[in-house]
Amino acid sequence: MNPVKGTLSIVSHGHAALIYNLLDDLAGQTGITEWLIIVTINIPEEFKPLDGLNLRLVRNDVPKGFAANHNTAAVMAEGKLFLIINPDIRLAQSDTLERIAAADWNGPSPALRAPVVVAPNGAIEDSVRANLSAPNLLRRMLHRIPGWEANPDGAGFFWLAGMFLIAPLATFRAIGGFDERFRMYCEDYDLSARWQVQGGRAEVLHDVRVIHDARRDSHGSWRHLRWHIRSLVRVWRSRVFWRIVVRRYP
Repeated sequence: MNPVKGTLSIVSHGHAALIYNLLDDLAGQTGITEWLIIVTINIPEEFKPLDGLNLRLVRNDVPKGFAANHNTAAVMAEGKLFLIINPDIRLAQSDTLERIAAADWNGPSPALRAPVVVAPNGAIEDSVRANLSAPNLLRRMLHRIPGWEANPDGAGFFWLAGMFLIAPLATFRAIGGFDERFRMYCEDYDLSARWQVQGGRAEVLHDVRVIHDARRDSHGSWRHLRWHIRSLVRVWRSRVFWRIVVRRYP
């Protein structure tokens, strides 16, 4: 078998039905046999791999968090690119993976990238976000404005939400992947922030669109809220966060 172009990491927390939909989309992708798909079953559920895909199934004996699951997949990953994809993503373009592979991944500074993420009704989701400061977070909670919080083509800092991220695998491994101390929506901020502080760049692939049929299963859970608050405090105490605040990074 020829070397794969990259690896897709998908984690199920009881989301087998959603993942089957995503795998159906992937089965229709141009050149899908050139990609490795790692599906991690995080909690016990029935799941049967689909035929025709280069799929590796991982079943956890003990549930892990978002960061730990994708870091484990990155160890097993193959190819140049590492794609982190939520189960509730759908692919609207049959050449999504070809468009991603065709981007320039050989520039002087490695890029962490994401597609344009839209809701099922076509509205652009808030996958491009301003710095995770307390004022920005409060503004986000009080004034839910649809669309991007930050301009990905501007000069200011922005971070990419983790529903669909694309990283050069070697760079993802070199910076240590996700920080597993973070939980509940802070892992992707920390990765984006460290990536840029260490000289990389973040970008949106404007010619790639995916659909995010958000389920937000964790909303309303006190345990998840506690994890989120603890992670926010950890973010605000981190050196990386303050380097971004005072703009001391490349």
